[in-house]
Amino acid sequence: MNRTAQKGVTLVELMVALVIGAIAALVIQQVMAMFEGQKRTSSGGSDAQVNGAVALFALEREVRQAGYGLFGGSGSLCPLGINIYYNGTTVSNGGALLPLRIADGGAGPDAIEFLRSDADFAAIPTSIIKNMPNSSAEVTADSTGGLAQNQMFLAAGKGGSKVCTLMQMSQDPQQTGNGWNLQHNSGQYLYNPPNANTAFATAPTYEIGDVVVNMGSFIHRRYQVLCERLTEVSPTLTAAPYTCANTVPIVDQIVDMQVQYGVSPAGSMQITQWCNATATSACGDWSNPGNNEVSRIRAVRIALVARSVQYEKEMVSPANLTLWDAGDPGDPPPSLALTDDQRHYRYKVFTTIVPIRNVIWGS
Repeated sequence: MNRTAQKGVTLVELMVALVIGAIAALVIQQVMAMFEGQKRTSSGGSDAQVNGAVALFALEREVRQAGYGLFGGSGSLCPLGINIYYNGTTVSNGGALLPLRIADGGAGPDAIEFLRSDADFAAIPTSIIKNMPNSSAEVTADSTGGLAQNQMFLAAGKGGSKVCTLMQMSQDPQQTGNGWNLQHNSGQYLYNPPNANTAFATAPTYEIGDVVVNMGSFIHRRYQVLCERLTEVSPTLTAAPYTCANTVPIVDQIVDMQVQYGVSPAGSMQITQWCNATATSACGDWSNPGNNEVSRIRAVRIALVARSVQYEKEMVSPANLTLWDAGDPGDPPPSLALTDDQRHYRYKVFTTIVPIRNVIWGS
């Protein structure tokens, strides 16, 4: 009887195939791991690029609008300061009206605050046509100025001759004779004190020829880096200290922000110094600029540091990041020192110089 031949692989051939397959799988795994790491590094760098650009755009937009509604054709409407009251607290008692203020962070990130109107009519002040008998009386102006109930308005002396006062409309403007009454009663309207004379050291009454400016919802914002993100808060509505809990996150993975004033000599439009907001600045004391210094601040220089989310195996960043080039007059450029652990992340530095348009135009 004939036997059919049996065909197949030997044990040796099977072992060789398994070894080759294992080697191929190992190579493929290594290649995939390498490319996955490169992808994470690239996407992390891209995220840092996007986060930094978004954060810088938000700050640049605010700088350009800082002081809108607070400056007229001859300069600041409130060179003697401003009164602001909110919810039982005197927020500003004739303090300097700064469209933009830098809070130096010492060894940490700086913070920057902005004041402005968000109303369409803020660039056109409305004239007061009737003397106020007392500081709590209604204001009578020659037009509504686009105001409505709950909105804020700024009362200012002619030519900056008085301390300004921020008031809140307690009802829509009421027409009377040839003018419009602007009521600012207290009660539920939190920006109006029950008695201005006890709330403020100086509570002016405004007269014929003084002006009213529509401040809309009155933008007062503070931007600060907290918990490795750019945050936002209103210092009028929220008291310091500011933390991750009482601020609003804007952009993640922002680890540092440094800001300088661009300062010109009195009466000049040319920036000659870049100054830190400290008492020991090379430019003098710029820790708390007064009314006389406001018009000298023409621009700000901002540096933001964004960080990737990918932790690399090796140190991929230098021990110090210089935030802008040296050589300009004033204070030296800041730097960010990184620990060994922080050097395992990748960083991108964004810098820009932004003019404060309303201060420049008002001058």
